[in-house]
Amino acid sequence: MAQLVEAGLVSDRRYGAGRVRVRAGQGVGPLRIRAELHGKGLDGETIAAVLNEHDPAWNERARKARCKRFGEAVPPDWQERARQARFLRGRGFTMAQIGFAIEAPATSESEDGS
Repeated sequence: MAQLVEAGLVSDRRYGAGRVRVRAGQGVGPLRIRAELHGKGLDGETIAAVLNEHDPAWNERARKARCKRFGEAVPPDWQERARQARFLRGRGFTMAQIGFAIEAPATSESEDGS
């Protein structure tokens, strides 16, 4: 194992980077990914580095996750907003990302010329 680490074939940074790519692609937010990587034994510095390095557009990913689950319409009332916010919070998105996802109209609605 030490030979693999020395050769650069096994590293926490490479593992973390791959995990961020996969989980972000599955609609999981940075807070949850951070917790998963911490649970796998990666240190905070490595986690922060791979999240910053492989920084997908978290706001857009949160919006896509919301639209996939609830449709593209902006939630009409506070109860529905709260329900969608709880869903996104469970996915591991930050409150700023959740706010963007709930307030942002779907791309097709914003391009209709109105």
